[in-house]
Amino acid sequence: MRGARAIILPVVLVLIGLLSLTMAGFIFFVRAEIAGTAAHCDAQQARLAAESGLEEVVAILREHPHDATVWFEAPDRLRHALVWAESYDRESDPVREMGSRQELLEGMVTPVSAWRYSVVAQAYDTVEDTVRYGITPEAGKLNINVATEEQLEQLLMPLLLGLEVENAPELLEALFDWRDDDDQPRPSGAENDYYNTLEPAYLAKNTGRFDTIEELLLIKGFNAAILYGEDVNRNGILDTNEDDGEDSFPYYDNADGVLDRGLAPFLTVWSRETDVALDNKPRINLNADRGVIEAQIATYFQEGELSDETIGFILGLKDDNFNFADLGSPAELYQGIDLPELEDEERVTEGALASSPITAGELPYLLDRFSTRAANESQQVIEGLININTAPAIVLELLPGLDAESAGMLVATRRDLDREALRTPAWALTSSVVGLAAFHQMAPYVTTKAHQFHVEVLGYADHARLSRRTEWIIEMAGPLAQIKYTRDLTSLGMAWPVDDDTIVVTTD
Repeated sequence: MRGARAIILPVVLVLIGLLSLTMAGFIFFVRAEIAGTAAHCDAQQARLAAESGLEEVVAILREHPHDATVWFEAPDRLRHALVWAESYDRESDPVREMGSRQELLEGMVTPVSAWRYSVVAQAYDTVEDTVRYGITPEAGKLNINVATEEQLEQLLMPLLLGLEVENAPELLEALFDWRDDDDQPRPSGAENDYYNTLEPAYLAKNTGRFDTIEELLLIKGFNAAILYGEDVNRNGILDTNEDDGEDSFPYYDNADGVLDRGLAPFLTVWSRETDVALDNKPRINLNADRGVIEAQIATYFQEGELSDETIGFILGLKDDNFNFADLGSPAELYQGIDLPELEDEERVTEGALASSPITAGELPYLLDRFSTRAANESQQVIEGLININTAPAIVLELLPGLDAESAGMLVATRRDLDREALRTPAWALTSSVVGLAAFHQMAPYVTTKAHQFHVEVLGYADHARLSRRTEWIIEMAGPLAQIKYTRDLTSLGMAWPVDDDTIVVTTD
């Protein structure tokens, strides 16, 4: 009996130990589940915060779809915007009052629960390594589906050489082969004979149309290092790891202190618009019947927008059976009679247009309201027009009649113009940035309208580290926003230094 009693104590202690271990494991499991649930909840909150940023962009575009002064650079509205906070609302948000979220967080022992978003975009033609808070219209890029081979070569060759690509001509030929409609490879290109040897095999597109810019990765010789350059996190900023050579990923950066952005930021497949005016009314097609044109002019124009002489001149051309389809755009109806700084040979055009009474003040209305497209094309969309209010200089250089100097002047001049001046492309001429001949050349290929937009939003909190990063391509069809493309970029990291007040691009 005495021996049996001696065994009881060790058994009890062992059982207590086992129960303790079981309970400790259970508590650890419960805490892990709680932490996981909280992390999942925060991830959902961050995603919803980012989507709130998208909804804010849509609300802005419903009111100002073509006014880049409202949404291209708008840090006051699109940076650290409050979605929800535990103890204050947007009107009393201390970040708005202090002007700095970093300062707010540094002054708090325990940050107040608050969710925010920032709408971020890459900045071009400004101080290097700066951040723009706004959205990017796809019309500010070169549409790879309608660009000529000359335009693509002019844009891509310097970018490829900047990336130190040794076979740039071969890459361009492979790209052209992918777009053309035949199966005959160019000397250094590639067609089905090449793509059928790959594993897995596939066929060249041979339709002339890309569905996304990432489709370039299917073409012989192209890879992510070419498409995105050194900017592996796609924030437009030269981060430390993108400028240290082989010390860290990406191992192919050249450590020259300059960010090579790759091809993707300057190309699009989305830009298109219908042949309508800024108020969404169909343009007056000058190839229509005279009676229709006269009735539309009387309906669409307010008193003082077009003179009686101008209206009579246009209708007189119709009476003389002038073929407006021979004009590249309505801009050619303007001959610069009120721009005395132009040379005589540049100002005067021989033939029916030489006596044009149209003035520079009427030019914006002329460009907005009239169309010279063939009557049977008036219902077709126009692809690939370049928005001169937002396109970077490297894209503007691709326009007929422009060079690097004039493209740079366009970028510099537009920052000082108000929204009324920027309504139509007329400002490029009336601001004396380009001459009349160059303006006539570029006018058929430019726009100030925007329908498709690249939107990138960060959703994050003041009280938590977790964040979400999402991008969208949206198309505004009147007041309706259609999502054409979306992608979660959270795996690339937060990337954007949203609390660094020294690198913010502003209109000032």
